[in-house]
Amino acid sequence: MENIDPYAFATQGRQLEGTLPVSALARLIPLLATDDTEEIARYQVDYTLLFGTDQGGVRGVLGKLEATLPLKCQRCMGKMQMVVHVDIQIGFVSSRKAAEILPESYDPLLVTDDGVTVNGIVEDELILALPLVAMHEIKDCPKGETFQEKAQDNEGDAPKRKNPFAMLATLKTSQSNKDD
Repeated sequence: MENIDPYAFATQGRQLEGTLPVSALARLIPLLATDDTEEIARYQVDYTLLFGTDQGGVRGVLGKLEATLPLKCQRCMGKMQMVVHVDIQIGFVSSRKAAEILPESYDPLLVTDDGVTVNGIVEDELILALPLVAMHEIKDCPKGETFQEKAQDNEGDAPKRKNPFAMLATLKTSQSNKDD
């Protein structure tokens, strides 16, 4: 998609809605559980972006993203479908210094003379929203029951640790006996 001037869009109060194919998000694709281009072509991201200026004069974009993405479950190493919902609240900045004074409720987006792309905004926010470790729910994971059983078995196998202060208790008892 072509570059847009986010400051002009904010001044105009523009709203963009649409659907992007995941195949148009080149930095996201390597994070997915498939590299099959036909399969990737079936996935899409729905977005709504509202550009504007808040009461404090911060120009930015509010929005929502929704997508279902194929990720690799780190428990069973199988493919899983993860529904991703992202709420966006971005403030446009022209420098690091401006980013430092941006209200905390905003994520900064550094805007250069080239502007930004809708694809870039959507892709950045999706990447940030992905879990560090994707896993099925235990009940949905093919190895979930096995994993849960092993965890329960290991609980019983854990050696009982001695209280490191137990020796102090015996010293205290022996000291009070001497004082009597």
